[in-house]
Amino acid sequence: MRRRNPRRSYDEHGREIAPPTVGSARAEGETTVSARCYDCGHSAIVSTDHFPADLPIPDIELRLRCSACQGKRIGVMKDMQAYYARLTAETGWKMEIKPWLKLDPEA
Repeated sequence: MRRRNPRRSYDEHGREIAPPTVGSARAEGETTVSARCYDCGHSAIVSTDHFPADLPIPDIELRLRCSACQGKRIGVMKDMQAYYARLTAETGWKMEIKPWLKLDPEA
């Protein structure tokens, strides 16, 4: 049996789902990713300008090293702050921060 790549998603039949690439993210207006070090917790916003367009977004973590501890255990994800800023600029929609609901234990 073939081992699964931990940086990929799979459908219900076990087939690999193609990850988004740097090029597809650029086409949507995304030019940065959020990176976090699993060793020390340091996080940073990383520009994708120097990565090739055909590079899958999850594979960016293989090319990064933590600037704080020099660790290689890095996780990357979409830069959500930039995404929401772009969404607000394009549509006027603004994400509202709401407090958690408090459940009444006597109810």
